[in-house]
Amino acid sequence: MGLFDFLKKGKLEHQVKEEDKTPPVVEIDGSKWLGRDFEFLIAGEIEISPEDFDDMMTPNSFHCIKTERDGWIYYQVGEDDFNYSFEPPGIQMVFNDSITFGKAKAIVDEIILNIIASGQIPELIVIDKSKLYRFE
Repeated sequence: MGLFDFLKKGKLEHQVKEEDKTPPVVEIDGSKWLGRDFEFLIAGEIEISPEDFDDMMTPNSFHCIKTERDGWIYYQVGEDDFNYSFEPPGIQMVFNDSITFGKAKAIVDEIILNIIASGQIPELIVIDKSKLYRFE
């Protein structure tokens, strides 16, 4: 089993088809999840130019402010924020510990729609952090 298969094992995923213009349906009960409980991985052959990154990778219906802390770029939405990390299997999207899953999912759904609108086909993977093994 490859590393990517290991990361995907036990995770919910959805491949967006070209004709599908709605956010992916992820059927989980995240009603009690907060940002410390999950991450998102946007996989697929996604290409985003630096000039288009902020427009494509931020939600359209939430006011979003770009900030920098400790050398990392964060996108602030109200009292919450998120940032990106580029990993071999895709674009990792991590939120602050206290954001609700519902708000985070609404944000990522809009970003997935932005990527689809650019003609690309993303795959959204919801990662349950309680199932990750961390080396410390």
